[in-house]
Amino acid sequence: MKRNLSALKKALQFGISGAVGGFVGNLITEPFMQRLTGSASFPDSVFSTARWFGLVGGGIATAIMFGYYYYIKGKPQIKQALKNGGLFGLIAGAISGAIAEGIYSGIGDGENELLRVICWGIAGSLLGLGLAQRIPNLGALRGTGGGGVGGVLGGCLFILFAYNLSGTAGRLAGCAAIGFWIGIMLVVAETLFNKAWLVISYDTGANRTLTLGSEPVTFGSDENLSIICIPNVSPLAMRFQLEAGQIVCENVDSGAVSYLRSGDQKKIGNCTITVGNSDLPAPTPTNVPPTFISAQPAVNSFTSSQFSLKLGSGVIPLSAGTQLFTSDIPSLTAAASNGLVAIVTSRSRNELSLGLTNLCDRAWWATDIQGDIKMVEPETTLTLALGTKIEFGEIDGEIV
Repeated sequence: MKRNLSALKKALQFGISGAVGGFVGNLITEPFMQRLTGSASFPDSVFSTARWFGLVGGGIATAIMFGYYYYIKGKPQIKQALKNGGLFGLIAGAISGAIAEGIYSGIGDGENELLRVICWGIAGSLLGLGLAQRIPNLGALRGTGGGGVGGVLGGCLFILFAYNLSGTAGRLAGCAAIGFWIGIMLVVAETLFNKAWLVISYDTGANRTLTLGSEPVTFGSDENLSIICIPNVSPLAMRFQLEAGQIVCENVDSGAVSYLRSGDQKKIGNCTITVGNSDLPAPTPTNVPPTFISAQPAVNSFTSSQFSLKLGSGVIPLSAGTQLFTSDIPSLTAAASNGLVAIVTSRSRNELSLGLTNLCDRAWWATDIQGDIKMVEPETTLTLALGTKIEFGEIDGEIV
């Protein structure tokens, strides 16, 4: 739910930004707009349209980048938006405008509205492709597809406005519609077809969603090093990335690396980061290294005899092979008929690393001494570390 609401907010923000950019871009070029007549040559038509949509494309790209920076940082970043959106948007807009006009005037008869809509789709595709190089993990395919669909939808409205409004008003409204739908559809394509994402929940109640991919999503207090700026933490504190089909989190301060599943959480500064994924394979001992929620190396943190599970006033010693039943943790229901809800397993030959395997029919939530939260799903194993607190439904336990 948080992801959907955050994605909706993001789509509207991108859409409104794109609409403003399209409107302003056309407004700038409107006084110099050449009124092409039927006698205008083909090269003149192509050049005029390239110049016009170059400015419109530059406005749309700059405004969408402005919306992106405002979304992730919570404050205006005009200089960055111009730097990363203005020039490439101008070039992409000019190229796409020239191609579209070449197709429309060279292939069509100048009256085919369906062909005009297709040309707007081509223009939107190239703008989306350009934006995909600036927005982390948007991806060329999603950027091109989203921009293309947005261009088609906006192009339909452009034609509608052109027929029902005066020339200038129709172009202003039409370019705003194109920018709006390109911005909207970029986020829709990103949300529908991404494999993994982060939902960032701030203590203030605000939420943001970012797509995970090959480009790291970084958190820290230095704006030059971090995509998401968090006050009162290290300049570069945490890094998330999608590597070889797995969600990887690196704690830069300690060097600890975690392999995360959907629902796992990390706490940093004033925000909680929740991992989500669509079709990633579940981690297993054969395809994923052990996930240590403690920042300490395993050889220094674990021994086969030092752990116990504290449940209320009772303490259960934990060693390799220890079995826990529903009589030990009444809030849990065993997945099998034998009543076994958890078992302690050794994760190395010399038993220096112990894990607690979930054998019940529900997930647990584990919080380590650093405050990081992890979901332990059925048939998965939590590596034991001193100070880890585990929520077994209505009963809380602690590794001591």
